[in-house]
Amino acid sequence: MKKIWILLFLVVMSAFTYSQTTSYDQLLDNLVAKTELKNASIGLYAENLNTGETIFNHNSEVSLVPASVFKILPTSIALELFGPEHTFKTELAYSGTIASDGSLNGNLYIVGYGDPCLGSTNYSNHYGDLISDWVSKIKQIGIKKINGNIIADASYFNRINIPNKWLWEDLANYYANPGSSLNYMDNLYLIHFQTGNIDGSPTKIIKIVPNNLNLNIDNQVLSSSTTWDESFIFFGENKNDRIIKGTLPWKKSDFPIKGSITDPELYLTKVLNDALTSAGINISGNCKSSFEIVNEQRKVFHTVYSPELSKIVETTNFKSFNLYAEMLSYHISKKTGKPYKEAVLSHLNSKGINTDGLNIEDACGLSHFNSITARQMTEWLKYMRKKSTYKDTFFASLPVAGTSGTLSRYCIGTKAQNRLHAKSGSMTRVRAYGGYILNSNGDEIVFCFIANNYACNNYGMRKIFENLFNKIAEI
Repeated sequence: MKKIWILLFLVVMSAFTYSQTTSYDQLLDNLVAKTELKNASIGLYAENLNTGETIFNHNSEVSLVPASVFKILPTSIALELFGPEHTFKTELAYSGTIASDGSLNGNLYIVGYGDPCLGSTNYSNHYGDLISDWVSKIKQIGIKKINGNIIADASYFNRINIPNKWLWEDLANYYANPGSSLNYMDNLYLIHFQTGNIDGSPTKIIKIVPNNLNLNIDNQVLSSSTTWDESFIFFGENKNDRIIKGTLPWKKSDFPIKGSITDPELYLTKVLNDALTSAGINISGNCKSSFEIVNEQRKVFHTVYSPELSKIVETTNFKSFNLYAEMLSYHISKKTGKPYKEAVLSHLNSKGINTDGLNIEDACGLSHFNSITARQMTEWLKYMRKKSTYKDTFFASLPVAGTSGTLSRYCIGTKAQNRLHAKSGSMTRVRAYGGYILNSNGDEIVFCFIANNYACNNYGMRKIFENLFNKIAEI
């Protein structure tokens, strides 16, 4: 009798396992059979971290465009190379001497070392009133007049140019700022619009913040019944010229969009210059920026440190902030002594990740020329969850479905809510996700799903994947 019960138990367990496998298979069959994906390229790979079972394996070796899922690489590798408590500094220094009457006979320097978020509103409690604090520090060392220039030293990374593989329509928008050794206020400005009451009616620019950028704006934006920001800022013929095209939601009294400050280091010197002048400290020279190593002897009198890297990584992944991802890539390159692409390939290879088919054009995922396979990203996510020294810090940096970051509106009221921790990515005809999800048994599944060139709009593709996450959490 005992043998019969054991046999029955094994049969039931076998049937349960088969049913579970079939359920995952059915999910995959239903996904790839969708008409919206008939002409799409889709790569999926997922593995049960508890059992080692492969859950999904569909075109997992095909290189696909990942969009912002690519941010997983710079954020995780930066943690591995620097540690979560690392900070980035910015220095105030001067050359020459300070005379007895308080005259600085030399130059005042702001020396940047690549703090991604200096003065950012994301960390207002950390930096406080940065410029006022700097004015106080300058006064404390006895400076009452500057017989010289205010110079932004951005030589740490030299001049950072816009990547060649970014699209023209992106370049003047806030998400396409390449960064600097000396960033300030996330290198962005806001254009506030008042939109019309009917479809196709003109819009009006009511203010620009900050208001001292001296921009010449050709506003071609129209009002629309859409609920989305469909406007794009383009560079004009001259340095300060901007052309804005597209549409914004109608019936808005104040609708802000974000633009990119192209010379943040020089802009910072002007902000400090104005603050010093207002405080009664006159400057005889000019505001300048330098990307060459400064040979002039200088004395550092104040240092500002960024938030810890763990906080920067969290913001990068939660808000999908391109600037921070790009800045982390320059630090990775500086640390390793290799171009970012080589540094990433070397680091992944050292951890046993096959990098065939991994093509890197930037760190944030903005370029359509980036590509990665679903299996590569999943294998890297698996390493970060199981083997990395900083696995918990990295895991905590990922948005949570229905709760935080770019996934805050996902899977609300479903079993996947709070069980899905992932980085999302989207741009024109690209939707991707990489991260971890718990099924109904509590097993943790690591995955990467990428879809390119689907027939529906981005929101439609999001709902398809969102439904997949809900189904996985129910199995």
